[in-house]
Amino acid sequence: MERILNKLTNTKTVIGITSSIILILTSLGIEVDNDQVMTVIKALCSIGILLGIMNDGGMKTTMWNH
Repeated sequence: MERILNKLTNTKTVIGITSSIILILTSLGIEVDNDQVMTVIKALCSIGILLGIMNDGGMKTTMWNH
């Protein structure tokens, strides 16, 4: 359970889950404004990062340092 909660603090996971939910809803015939929902989710993720609740690992640049 702790691994699942840890993954939910990653912004890419939250955005991916949201995208999948939007896909499911639109497949079921429910009208969803994709752009508006994704804008809200990205804004919430940004707030989470600023508050230190969420993280964004960014690009792994270890290979660039050689």
